[in-house]
Amino acid sequence: MSLHPFRFDSPVSDQVVTVQKDYDSDTPMDTHHLKPGENRTFGRGGRNRKVDILLATEDRAVSRLAGEISSYGDHWRITNLSPTKSYLVENTERLAGYIQVPPHTQGMLVPFETSRVLVPGAQGEHGFLVMAPAACSSVLVPDETAPFGEADETFDERTDLRSFRIDRLHTYYRVLVAFCEPRLRNPGSRVIPTQTEVAERLGLSKAAVNSHIDYLLKNKFQVEPEEARQGRDWRADMLTEKALHYGLVTERDLARLP
Repeated sequence: MSLHPFRFDSPVSDQVVTVQKDYDSDTPMDTHHLKPGENRTFGRGGRNRKVDILLATEDRAVSRLAGEISSYGDHWRITNLSPTKSYLVENTERLAGYIQVPPHTQGMLVPFETSRVLVPGAQGEHGFLVMAPAACSSVLVPDETAPFGEADETFDERTDLRSFRIDRLHTYYRVLVAFCEPRLRNPGSRVIPTQTEVAERLGLSKAAVNSHIDYLLKNKFQVEPEEARQGRDWRADMLTEKALHYGLVTERDLARLP
């Protein structure tokens, strides 16, 4: 299934890009072997919107047509068709290696041989694995010139625009912004405030901040303690990582802080 005519200008080879089920996911899916010039669409799907790779059919925060994978033989590219949500492509062979795929991004080259594509939803992250035989070392600048939209025919199939169902007017969101503040003001910083510092920043009690952290992790990001990194301040680190990776908190949100 292709969204648009696929022009393949590179020399054709017999190399195949493989898309398959994520080992860490319960979402069933078939294995796809893409020859150069072939595409696969992914998303929630619907009666009038068929996709090749079904993700979270019951999670309405996932777009019915979320994106597309395109094979170039020795590498692959990803298109994000969501008008509001960023996706992640993780390098599964190197710790913390990832690229963010902003909304409306077309044909972003992925420089990893083994990748995990993650799409945010109301029920956590949904993803799949992509294996390329040989990765390119350069990264293509996203082309955001052609916007895409969704024509939902029924209310039941309408996409929820809120990734993770974050309410930006709620106090827990200000707590989230406060934890992200140092890295937003200085992108190279690895500093994460303590609960005490965030409590003082927002005029809350430390117990209240702790409660909001637990609520965000469990109810919004679907992270259980046993699944997360252990060690000092792992919860705040996890919150900050999730929020910044998916663009849930940006520099303009600093205006919500005192």
